[in-house]
Amino acid sequence: MGREDSRGDRGHFTGNPKQAAPGHSIGAARLTRRSLLRAAAATAAVVPFGSAHAAGKPVPFGGAIQIEYLDSDPAYAKAFLDHCDIIMPMNELKFSSLHPAREAFNFAPADRLVDLATTNGRRSRGHTHVWWNALPAWLQAITDPAEAERVLVEHIETVMDRYRGRLDSWDVVNEVIAHDPTEEGVMRDSYWMRILGPRHVPVAFAAAARADPSARLILNDYDLEFAGDRYDRRRAIVLEMVRQLQDAGIRIDGVGIQGHLYADLKIDIPALARFGEALKSLGLSLLISELDVIDWNIRGGPDEQDAAALIIVGDLLEGVFASGRPEAVITWGITDRYSWIPDVMPRRDGKPSRPLPLDAQYRPKPWFEMVRRRLA
Repeated sequence: MGREDSRGDRGHFTGNPKQAAPGHSIGAARLTRRSLLRAAAATAAVVPFGSAHAAGKPVPFGGAIQIEYLDSDPAYAKAFLDHCDIIMPMNELKFSSLHPAREAFNFAPADRLVDLATTNGRRSRGHTHVWWNALPAWLQAITDPAEAERVLVEHIETVMDRYRGRLDSWDVVNEVIAHDPTEEGVMRDSYWMRILGPRHVPVAFAAAARADPSARLILNDYDLEFAGDRYDRRRAIVLEMVRQLQDAGIRIDGVGIQGHLYADLKIDIPALARFGEALKSLGLSLLISELDVIDWNIRGGPDEQDAAALIIVGDLLEGVFASGRPEAVITWGITDRYSWIPDVMPRRDGKPSRPLPLDAQYRPKPWFEMVRRRLA
């Protein structure tokens, strides 16, 4: 998750193996599309898009959970267990949380959340290996590209080995596209971009594929659902990234649409349908990975906020379902009591925001009831 603007590097995404450090070949970037698509189709025939695609089964619903509220609010964990098929650590699997010192990992918070899910018969997933934010100072002090790549690969291998068989999928890279590609170039400015260039994306996916062949590997990003030139450009970049990874022989299984929905904007349902169909033709699935509603420009109180949320969430589902059942729908939290939105994007009238499926008293909202009906 992240809504901050950036001033990105104007480099183009490429999987060119000539840019890879010795010992980490990422495959030939100029293989024919035809050969890679045959391989992708063969893989898709063996590995389905997840249980959501089994006939008659509901699409899994999930939520991102935070460790700091488990002990202080007993109703918090219960809400996830009552409503979620997937319980995903929100921050505890990010680089700085897991790897605070060069020689030290801190798995305890993430372990506790993954255990909460799996011991209660729920699924879980990983978020995230590569992000522009949440990087420890010791990592950002590394200036040698070969060393930075070695650290990234070792981090991915260590973390995925620990959770092998317990996390169904991973957001391998998160928010790597420039906020506004028209002004900033293709890729977001980040530590990884400055040190490794765009090849940090194929390096990460290749490492993840080696580390856990059973986990589904996802490219996750925001602002892929709205109408307008900027959003068209972002969707086009995602498709080009997928094609370049496949042409380099690197596995990618799906794309996560974060779904941080501005309630006053318009979902481009036809464009989302085309986007999903294009991904499907490449052997990939879609999921909604961080759903919530930003209602700071909606006038009125709870009734007006919930009515706007019902429309925008419904339109998102309409566009995503147009190309087939998504892999999952996951919200960025579960209750309005705990959300990033009131802090980062507070309502201009000072009234409480209503971003999540349950209100601050843990009561389901109309849009959540609509989501559950649609997923069933």
